[in-house]
Amino acid sequence: MKTSGEILFLRVPPRGVIRPAGNSVWRGSIRLGAVFVSGGIRGRLGERDITSFWIGLGRAVRAPGRQLLERIRAGVITEIIDIGCAGALDPALSRGDLVLSNREVAFDRAAPAAARFARRGPQLRSLLLDVAKQRGVHLNIAPILTHERFVGSREERIELFEQTGCMAVQMEHLWFLELLQSLTSADCINNIRITHLALITDAVPGGSGGMASVRSAWKALSGYALPGGGAGIMSLRREVLRRWPGY
Repeated sequence: MKTSGEILFLRVPPRGVIRPAGNSVWRGSIRLGAVFVSGGIRGRLGERDITSFWIGLGRAVRAPGRQLLERIRAGVITEIIDIGCAGALDPALSRGDLVLSNREVAFDRAAPAAARFARRGPQLRSLLLDVAKQRGVHLNIAPILTHERFVGSREERIELFEQTGCMAVQMEHLWFLELLQSLTSADCINNIRITHLALITDAVPGGSGGMASVRSAWKALSGYALPGGGAGIMSLRREVLRRWPGY
């Protein structure tokens, strides 16, 4: 099947999935390279070209370097894939569950606002259902919230769930898309298929109070800082990207 376009993969590339391209200017660790190189690390994912780019965490996300931005503006990059960690807003979610976004919602200065982007078709849902089944978790298709800060308490998470309809919350995805749109154009972003898959690292706390929030924060932090293991974010990225459609 004919392949088309380049993929922009957000965050750090999993080992053993993305083969670095021969013309990469980075000569150190490929994982560290994605953090420090403003143009990301270019490589191959099967028959597709892919650039791995670390956007950072929080409201002040990082802008792509000049050459990467030029490829985005020129339409060379046709997909953005974000497979990251998130906290649960829906009390029914368990740690390890997956949420595939069907709508992005920003929550900045206590004002929720939704944004829609082009997405992949039904074949992605089938792929992810297989991945979830192998991991023994549930796949949910629902809105994901991008918040300006970490949300720890049970009460606030449930309130945000009821207010926004979002099942999960993280702190960077929509900020990056909004930054990218400000550097390009609405038409440019609307022509890029965007996939946002979240691994739930911390469920809604079972109780109230400071200690429950602290435990929630630790689980969230460990999901980012200790990503290994069969249920971690690294294995999820590896499982999903190895099956990624070549078109």
